[in-house]
Amino acid sequence: MLTVIFIKHLNIAKEKLKAVVDAYIKKQNTVVGDLATKVIEQLVEADAAIAGEHFGTHVSRHEYSNKNFPKEINSAMKKVWFAYGDLGYDGMNGRRARIVIENLNLVLDFFEKRFGEKIEPKATP
Repeated sequence: MLTVIFIKHLNIAKEKLKAVVDAYIKKQNTVVGDLATKVIEQLVEADAAIAGEHFGTHVSRHEYSNKNFPKEINSAMKKVWFAYGDLGYDGMNGRRARIVIENLNLVLDFFEKRFGEKIEPKATP
């Protein structure tokens, strides 16, 4: 059963995803990392909401992810999460933003299957 909290987190993820795609297209590379991180956080929170869980810290969100998602999805999420600081310093050339988008798309595909719902739009790296 999908809860109101699940729907809230999923809608927030979709809204932020639109902004990520827009920023990527406009080559606002440092924004891509910031917002992609938030998209993934909201997707993890949506997943947890199905089980009635909620997280107050990044650590608890990471622990949940490690326990509940496949290794390759956790690896893709970490590449997005850890790019956050990198894009702020040396991400202006777009290379790091492209890597973020590639990994974000893997995560989106996983959650679309898991939730049985489209989370589009996706950016093409």
